[in-house]
Amino acid sequence: MKTDPYTRPRMDVVIEAQEAERSRLAREVHDGPAQALSNAIFQVEYLERIVETDPALARTELRHLRELLRRELGDVRSFISELRPPLLTELGLNGAILDAVEQMRTLTGLPISTSLDADGDALTAGKQTVVLRVVQEALQNVRKHAAASTASVGTQIDGEDWVAEVRDDGRGFDPGTAAAPGRRSYGLQFMRERAELIGARLDVRSQPDGGTVVRLVIPSPG
Repeated sequence: MKTDPYTRPRMDVVIEAQEAERSRLAREVHDGPAQALSNAIFQVEYLERIVETDPALARTELRHLRELLRRELGDVRSFISELRPPLLTELGLNGAILDAVEQMRTLTGLPISTSLDADGDALTAGKQTVVLRVVQEALQNVRKHAAASTASVGTQIDGEDWVAEVRDDGRGFDPGTAAAPGRRSYGLQFMRERAELIGARLDVRSQPDGGTVVRLVIPSPG
């Protein structure tokens, strides 16, 4: 039985993207919740030493520990949501995007406006998944890096292109240095790999103190 010459490269790309996603999550978990839990263990050991000699300080340290664990619980929930199958079947693309936006609003208190003008049903299931994942990752970058006061998520038809866009008015960054190792560049790599899987283009426009625009352009619906 002959192998389709186009199938193997496509499979390789998919496998590489999956491995990149696993590596990204491993790094995020290591640098985030795993490190926080390690620090929490040291803090508990410190509390054991001072709880009888300085109860007031122990109560203060307990409050700090509680807030630390609450923040990290939010991160863990974000990782879990990335590992779950998307809610596309239940809510459709627009509903799933709105769900992601609402989760981010609840987590951060950030005002995020939405304008979903493009028909999500015009895209295949695979393209819908990529759109949702890119929007989720872009929102995570806003939460982690932007220090924004507002953000927006929109979809539209631009000529023959199906476009999704996430904007923020935060601190921005220099795209020319985004290739350097770091969480932001890791997220950009993840989004670009996802876009390449469906033949789409990911454009990132940003500058220091000038906000950021992440734009996913799918050449034609379907």
